[in-house]
Amino acid sequence: MMGWKQLRLPVAVLLVTLLAACGRPGEQSSSAGALASADAGSSIVAQVASYQLVAKRPGRLMVAILSADNRWVSFGSTMMSFAYLGSKAGTPRSDGQVPPVRAAFLPIPGTPQGAGRPSTLTAPADGRGLYAVEPITFPVAGYWQVTASGELDDGTAFSADAAFEVLSKPVLPMPGDRALKSDNPLIGAADASPAAIDSRAVTEGKIPDPELHSVSIAQAISAGHPALVVFSTPVYCVSRFCGPVTDMVADLAHRYAGRADFIHVEIYEDFDAGKINRTASEWLQAPDGELREPWVFLIGADGRIDASWDTMVTRDEIEPLLRALPKRK
Repeated sequence: MMGWKQLRLPVAVLLVTLLAACGRPGEQSSSAGALASADAGSSIVAQVASYQLVAKRPGRLMVAILSADNRWVSFGSTMMSFAYLGSKAGTPRSDGQVPPVRAAFLPIPGTPQGAGRPSTLTAPADGRGLYAVEPITFPVAGYWQVTASGELDDGTAFSADAAFEVLSKPVLPMPGDRALKSDNPLIGAADASPAAIDSRAVTEGKIPDPELHSVSIAQAISAGHPALVVFSTPVYCVSRFCGPVTDMVADLAHRYAGRADFIHVEIYEDFDAGKINRTASEWLQAPDGELREPWVFLIGADGRIDASWDTMVTRDEIEPLLRALPKRK
């Protein structure tokens, strides 16, 4: 399906190893996206981490840059240049349709900001995140290539390519769409196990963050309340970002409880059986059955989606939008 599955190139096994070294205990590994060929000198690879890019619509391109020895390129910034590959993977055509741009580092929640630091190879515990360009618009659907290049703090130059697809039309909800009035299961639901409400109940013995599991999406919309909704499976996440993103949303819920409802939707009703929660399926499952996580959606008081973020989002991206919401009387 165009735009959903990124190109899986020969170094996919390498990225599985890299991501497996970065996960929370209990998380599963997966080759979650497009990879680039490694630079022979530095063994640097790139992975496009964006889940949905749509032609002629502004989006957010995110790229992970990693090394063969389980380290991440973190901090600083990188240059990104683009080439169109055509309707099928082919020879890159540098035709100037999308000009080169510098990408900023977005740290995963809990990672130091690294302000003023140059790009650095770091252990996962010391620095982890993505390089992002927003907004960016791709003029035509099809296959594209991004080349991420820069210089590390020790003077080593790196360059890595990643191929990905751009959709002709969206397959998942986008800003401006009317939000689905989903009845996601809440604490105390008789027809849902604790793990189906939050997978962390498996490891913690109870549902954590009750403030994220007390209001459904349908209830928030019916009440005319803005809602920040995180779709994630903190224990079984393949992207490795679910836990930190969910924790960040819980922190925001404490600070902005008077401005919006805050909701966590677990992905799996039964992980062992591979059964997806109905709400997660309604919102995130693509026509071919594939589902990626995490996602965060900000729903306005009018029931329309005001903003959305896939893969990863930082507090700095969300908090200004929450701060602008009026306090409830």
